[in-house]
Amino acid sequence: MIGECYANLECKVVDMKMAEKYNIFIVEVLKAWVTPSKKRQRTLHHCGNGVFTVDGKVIKVPSKKK
Repeated sequence: MIGECYANLECKVVDMKMAEKYNIFIVEVLKAWVTPSKKRQRTLHHCGNGVFTVDGKVIKVPSKKK
C-alpha cells in the first residue's frame, strides 16, 4: 500500500483485449482501503501526453520521449 494515498485498490486484470492498441486494461477491484485520517484528499487525473490535473489545476510535464 502507498502511505501517501487516500485510497488504495487491489485489482486483478480481467480483460486485456484493448491493451496492445490502446494501453487499456479492464480490472476488477478485489479490495479497497481508505485512510480517513488524511484531512485534505486531492484528486489526480492523467489526461494524456504529459498533462495532469490536480483538483482542477492543469499541470504539464515535458515528455522524455525521443
